[in-house]
Amino acid sequence: MFRSPRRLAVVAALAVVLVAACAPATVHPSPTAASPSSAPTVPPLPTFVPVMARSLTKVIYLTFDDGPNPVWTPAILTLLEEAGAHASFFVIGENAARWPWLVQQEAEDGDTVGDHTWTHPNLTDLSASAVSAELARDKNLITELTGVTPTLWRPPYEAFNPSVVAIASRLGLKMQLWSDTTGDWQLPGTELIVLRVLAALHNGMVVLLHDGGGYTRAETVAAVAILIPKLEAAGYRLAALPPEGMGW
Repeated sequence: MFRSPRRLAVVAALAVVLVAACAPATVHPSPTAASPSSAPTVPPLPTFVPVMARSLTKVIYLTFDDGPNPVWTPAILTLLEEAGAHASFFVIGENAARWPWLVQQEAEDGDTVGDHTWTHPNLTDLSASAVSAELARDKNLITELTGVTPTLWRPPYEAFNPSVVAIASRLGLKMQLWSDTTGDWQLPGTELIVLRVLAALHNGMVVLLHDGGGYTRAETVAAVAILIPKLEAAGYRLAALPPEGMGW
């Protein structure tokens, strides 16, 4: 299994995690690609000892939008791998084309890779042909990179209508939203991201997080590092979404 890109990125990813976790948050919009400017330095990631599988009687689904990103995605993948946990990643096609090995790594690790369109537009503003192209192009790239055809998609900005859903359905894609959001894209602080998950905790919970977009996802990475052992201690198994998705 090819690890070097992830490890190189992890070395470049988390110096800001401890700082960002404690610093006052500044709200930023969530663009479709992270700034490639300066790469932050990373402290060593924690090593988790997974709870015995038989004690994990409930399931939680952590899902990440807007990646892959060469800084934050490898850090999250490493945290998941160290814990023996899984998650789901709804990738933007432009980012997947730029950093294809990260999409491949997600699939190789047993995580679910879903379609989040090619350029992250508001699909309700597009023509039917443009909607189809946005979804199909991303779906085809994911299939090419992973050898697995995605079955789930997520609308950017949670913007959809019956026409958009019908087009996605014709492409073999089922819309997967979330049951609970953390608001992490607003950079509310690591503590608040963690508290929002724990306050809403329930079996089958689908949590919205982001591994891309914005200039930093340091708070999200730090929150995931805290959440994994807390969730396992509470009896939750961190799982990838099944191909048929999760509804409510």
